Amino acid sequence: MSAAATPHAPISATTSFPPTGSVTPGLPHQPQQPQPAPAEPGMPPPAVFDFIPDLYRILNRLIIVAGQPPTVPSTPGQPPTDPPLEIDEVTAATAEVKLKIQRASRLVLELPDIDRTCEDQEEEIAYLEARIAKLKDSLRRLGEPVPAASTLDRDGPRNSPDCMDMLYRVLGE
Repeated sequence: MSAAATPHAPISATTSFPPTGSVTPGLPHQPQQPQPAPAEPGMPPPAVFDFIPDLYRILNRLIIVAGQPPTVPSTPGQPPTDPPLEIDEVTAATAEVKLKIQRASRLVLELPDIDRTCEDQEEEIAYLEARIAKLKDSLRRLGEPVPAASTLDRDGPRNSPDCMDMLYRVLGE
């Protein structure tokens, strides 16, 4: 969940590090227990959007011909079918589904960045892709051998300056 802040991401989305737990010196060794995957913050549970089966049942009840008896389900786990739905009962039968759809719509509108346009998102994607390319280039350059640097100091030319020698020289001056 931690990520570096981008021009489009809030400052609070900065990198954070998880606690080291049992690998921290001085703490007793505790076996790692699998942690449940954290849900996306702000994401409503999937059950909120699960109104299709209810809508299917209502539509199925409308299709049943009034003179035809309801069919017995072929699988034992299926609940028995409801009786046919009369046209004057449709409003009452669909009220719960309407409420579920309205609740889901309201929760979607409350999601963060839901008001962002495609252009905004494409701009952020381009920025992040450019940043990834720069980071990949930096990693590639880290893997390349460093050419021998030639520097001149008071003692004469040096082919590969040692950082400790440089530190001692600076501190000695």
